[in-house]
Amino acid sequence: MKKSKFEINTKTMAYMAIFAALQIVLEYLTQFTPQMPRGGNVAFSLVALMLCSYLMGPIYGLVVSLVCVGLHFVLGLATFYGALSVIFDYLLPMAIVGVVGIIPLVKVNKVEIPIGIIIVMVLKTISHLIAGWYAFATPLPANLSYNLPYNIATMVACFILFMILYPRLKRVIRI
Repeated sequence: MKKSKFEINTKTMAYMAIFAALQIVLEYLTQFTPQMPRGGNVAFSLVALMLCSYLMGPIYGLVVSLVCVGLHFVLGLATFYGALSVIFDYLLPMAIVGVVGIIPLVKVNKVEIPIGIIIVMVLKTISHLIAGWYAFATPLPANLSYNLPYNIATMVACFILFMILYPRLKRVIRI
C-alpha cells in the first residue's frame, strides 16, 4: 500500500522501474489509437502512472512520471516544439498525473472510486490549453476543439483501466 515517506530501496526501485516500463510499453501501443496532427492521443498509458501514485504514493508517482518524460524524449515518443511546449505539454501534465495519489479514493459500497483521475485530467487539459495558447498561438475555440476530445477519451480509458487493475494490484503490491 501507499507509503507516507519517500524511501529508495531495492523493492521501491524495482516497482518504480516496472511502472515506468509499463507506461513506456503502453505509450507505444497508443500509436494504434487516433492521433491529433501535432501530437495528442488517447494516452491510456497514463494509467501506469496513476496506479504507481495510488499504490506507492504521490512522490513515487511524481518521480516515475518525470523519468517517463525523459524516456519519451530519448525514445522519440515526444516532440520538441520549444521550451514552453516542453513545460506545458510534457513536464507539467505528467507531473500532475504523477501526484494523483494526493487525492484520496472515495469508497462507495466497498468500491474505491478514483475521483482524482477526473481532477488531474482537467488540470492536464488546462496545461495543454496553456501550451496551445502560448507555444502555438492557438485561439481558445480551436484549442478546445483540439485538446478536449483526446483528453476526455484518455480520462475515460484511464478511469476504466484503473477500476479494473487497482483492486487486483492493491492485493499484491506491498511497499
